[in-house]
Amino acid sequence: MPPRREEPRPQEIGQAQPRDAEASLVVPLERAFAGGKERVRLEDGRSLEIVMPAGMVNGQKVRLRGQGINGGDLYLLIEVPPHPKFRLDGVDVFYQLPITPAEAVLGGPIAVPTISGPVRMNLPNPVRSGQKLRLGKKGFWDGGGDRGDQIIEIVIQLPKELSDQERDLYEKLRQIETNPRGL
Repeated sequence: MPPRREEPRPQEIGQAQPRDAEASLVVPLERAFAGGKERVRLEDGRSLEIVMPAGMVNGQKVRLRGQGINGGDLYLLIEVPPHPKFRLDGVDVFYQLPITPAEAVLGGPIAVPTISGPVRMNLPNPVRSGQKLRLGKKGFWDGGGDRGDQIIEIVIQLPKELSDQERDLYEKLRQIETNPRGL
């Protein structure tokens, strides 16, 4: 005897069908990197607190089973707005590091912001404006448990105003420094 096939039961009157739903979630870059708890307000008035994974990227969809309408699935569309300091390119994070002329010439240890907090790095001497330095494994998560790099672009920041002492020192330096134009 062939196995008995169950016929789908007709839906009871008044019982709503499960439907999938979508919602947007705006997550700052640091929280997208670290993950953690987020609160989402849905169009039906519900509010959910969810734990988001580390390494979320702009345009990613996160599926929450059973959290849609009447038990359907909820799809969260992740939006990571531009960051004022960091720029994400794939798994690499780019940062423009402002330094003083003295730091550019002398090099040495310096604190540098990263997406996971400040680190100390050693500036080579001399360093040029526009030069790029790499901080290995200080970038964004790659989805496999590893991290990209942070690329540091050097920006030599000239002082807006000089104290009398700074002006005197720059005058003394001008008297003894080598002319780069060879004239």
